[in-house]
Amino acid sequence: MATSDQTVPLKPAVKNPNNIEAKKYYIFNETGNIMMASTIDANTPLSESVQKVFAEVSVFFAGMSRAITTTKNPATNKAYSLYNYEALQNIISGSGLFVHVTEEDVKYETKSFGADFSKELIESLLGLATGAGEMSFASAMVSSIGKEGLNISGSSSQTNSKVGNIVFVCEYLMGMPIVSAIVVYADCQQNKQQLKLGPCFSESSISTSWTLHKDTYMFVTPSFIRSYAGDLDSINSDPDYLQLINWLSGLLTQTPTINDIVDAKTFAAVPSGSALATGTTYRIQGQFLPVEAGKVQFSEGDGVVTAANWGTDAIDFTVSGTQTTASTLQVLDKSGNVVAESAETYTIG
Repeated sequence: MATSDQTVPLKPAVKNPNNIEAKKYYIFNETGNIMMASTIDANTPLSESVQKVFAEVSVFFAGMSRAITTTKNPATNKAYSLYNYEALQNIISGSGLFVHVTEEDVKYETKSFGADFSKELIESLLGLATGAGEMSFASAMVSSIGKEGLNISGSSSQTNSKVGNIVFVCEYLMGMPIVSAIVVYADCQQNKQQLKLGPCFSESSISTSWTLHKDTYMFVTPSFIRSYAGDLDSINSDPDYLQLINWLSGLLTQTPTINDIVDAKTFAAVPSGSALATGTTYRIQGQFLPVEAGKVQFSEGDGVVTAANWGTDAIDFTVSGTQTTASTLQVLDKSGNVVAESAETYTIG
């Protein structure tokens, strides 16, 4: 490990006339939650493979939006808002699709108001100077965030809640597709007075100071969505798409889930209907399983399951006794409540 006398001074980069920054074109979708940026102009079509990558982002955002707005917030018994930071963060941290790259606290002071305030704020957060470019979505986005912030700050039971928003940035740079996500949030109590002033609705200049937090993530597209849910006419009956929504809803509520049963040594999945061997150690793989060890059992029958190496995402177990009835495996918490159940059924060989 380097000591203080071994540090090397950081010197400014030497200017090189051969280093030329590429010109970049950008456009937002209608809501402003997806930004497309490219080093090629609009007259040059993107390759099919790149279009598929960016299409996945749209599908994921649609699924995430639906999951959030159709899932009830236990604290209010009403559906989450898309601008509720708790809901956004649960999906981001639980999905495994986001890689945290940077974070920073931002203090934003302005005397702008109305549409100018909204446009100026979003430009500053994205680090994007649009000049005279139109951002027609800006006012609606900022006013929606402000409305959710007022709802949260006005609730005495949610004194630590935050309001936020996510923008996916799809970039096509020198032939390489790159997707990132920018999440910005504000503490509703810390910015309560600013939210009450509502500069996005104001008709006159008001000097306000905002304390915001900005996180940047690299986003890995969920390729398991069947053909990027391209059949839009049957999207509501597409089992893969509905499975995605159910999975994301589970992330919001931290619902214990069993994903599969595998051989603990080879990690090969054990097919449904198989007979579990008494001399083999198996593993339940899942999410949000109880922190404190409970019990694993067959849903019916006389087979005995002995659990070991208990974890929140994996539980090792062995079986013994007689189990002729094909049954699911259940995970119980320490109080004896069934919190998760396998989709597959098994017997004991």
